[in-house]
Amino acid sequence: MKRRLIIYMGLPIIWCLVSGQVTIGSIFLGFVFGMVVVQPFSKLYRMDEVVTPTGDWLAKIPKKLVYFYVLIKEIIKANIVVAKIVLSPKIDIKPGIIAVPIRTKTNIGITGIANTITLTPGTLTVDISDDQKVLYVHSIDSTDPQGVRDSIRDDLEKYVLEAFE
Repeated sequence: MKRRLIIYMGLPIIWCLVSGQVTIGSIFLGFVFGMVVVQPFSKLYRMDEVVTPTGDWLAKIPKKLVYFYVLIKEIIKANIVVAKIVLSPKIDIKPGIIAVPIRTKTNIGITGIANTITLTPGTLTVDISDDQKVLYVHSIDSTDPQGVRDSIRDDLEKYVLEAFE
């Protein structure tokens, strides 16, 4: 089945969920909006490529669920740390940019780890090296750069690698 057809079938469902109505008109409108939105990006995302769900794709679903669980857990932990910093009477932080070597090789893996870092409060992905082996991450507290690197590598990147590569 072509990727374009899969997306065309999914967008009316999303439109019905967003609009709150499941009618023939709503499904048709979702299909039309989907075509208008997808068409300009069809060459960029290889919409005519044939996609077959393989055993590997199905096997990664539990790993993606674990990744999302870990992501939510890390976001909650980071929110607590940032809240403590903000609410403390004396803010004793040293923000800085830390070079974090990454193991991911594919674009989706690099995007996944970069977005995961940015979603975590207190950190922000600033740039990636030209050889795509190092992310530059702004940290709200860079007093322990090796600790930040280890945290990203062990707590985040490990799950991104399992789920998306």
